[in-house]
Amino acid sequence: MKSIAVYCSSSDIIHKDYFTSAQQLGEAMANNGFQLVYGGGITGLMGEVARSVKNNGGKTLGVIPKALNLDKVVNDIDDELIITDGMRERKAIMDERADAFVGLPGGFGTLEEMFEVLTLKQLGYHNKPIVFLNIKAYYNKLFEMFEHIYTENFAKEQYRVLYHVSDSVEDVMDYLASYQPPQLPDKWFI
Repeated sequence: MKSIAVYCSSSDIIHKDYFTSAQQLGEAMANNGFQLVYGGGITGLMGEVARSVKNNGGKTLGVIPKALNLDKVVNDIDDELIITDGMRERKAIMDERADAFVGLPGGFGTLEEMFEVLTLKQLGYHNKPIVFLNIKAYYNKLFEMFEHIYTENFAKEQYRVLYHVSDSVEDVMDYLASYQPPQLPDKWFI
């Protein structure tokens, strides 16, 4: 495992604890030799993780669509910057270049990106680790929804192995270091 795609918020007006964890994740990634693959933004948790990786001697790959390639939006510190025509191409490149996926707190875009990699893993398109870094219990309501999905038989309970929930950066690194791809059940309820 050499690179981690990090999906997260681009907001600068969120609680400082989120930024602290983003900084810690970037530091841990650099110290463990992981390259950051991310959305290429300078703001919010995206920018914080990237700055932390770089400040600790790590490498970054930003992937940004043309529409967001703007001053004060796109980061200028990346070792490599890929500019795509649109969001779908952006996500495909990030998926391809990443060996693991970590979701920090974020909005609709973060959720969409995490759901896509979860769905692709469920369908067998990859077997890479997926981790939710649950800072300040941010994702608890989402995990309650996941439990409802299992209870109502919209997904098999065995799919809990698709993802890991971490409350700390240390746990994220431990999980990635010991990751073994799970054997997944057949998707279909037949």
